[in-house]
Amino acid sequence: MAKRSSSRKSALRPMDWGPWNFIIFLTLAFLLLVVVLNATSKISLDLRSRAGLACPELTVPRAEDCPGGWTYKRDTDGCLAFFCETK
Repeated sequence: MAKRSSSRKSALRPMDWGPWNFIIFLTLAFLLLVVVLNATSKISLDLRSRAGLACPELTVPRAEDCPGGWTYKRDTDGCLAFFCETK
């Protein structure tokens, strides 16, 4: 009689992870993208404030300080400000 060979299947073979490689790669790439975008938004805000490019807190001026009236528009830095219009 022929001798039977008993072969046991292992729980995890290298071929079992093959179809999941792409899904694992996409998940890790998405997580890396989220981390990088989150870090760059904080860096740009930090660099603007350190360079003095952040807009100052806007306060409403008194009406009697400008006889011609105040105009609300952007200054040369792009920040909103009040300007005295002389008539």
